[in-house]
Amino acid sequence: MREEVTKEKIRDDILREARVLKIQIGTAEIIADKVSEKVFGWSKKRSIITVDDLNHQIAKEVAKFNKDLAYLFESRGKII
Repeated sequence: MREEVTKEKIRDDILREARVLKIQIGTAEIIADKVSEKVFGWSKKRSIITVDDLNHQIAKEVAKFNKDLAYLFESRGKII
């Protein structure tokens, strides 16, 4: 199934996971805004990406701000 990647979807996904970790909303919004911008730009340079590619790229960018949040994205789809 093909799905369009948008900044809003990336941002909402990051905010949802940040809530799981109880990251303060203001902090989560700053992280989500910065990361969604970077990852969306990255995705636009590619004709096709997998969900794993997207999660890996989000994890890479989120790790600059919060290691636990990055771990959630890096671990998606894996049994832990």
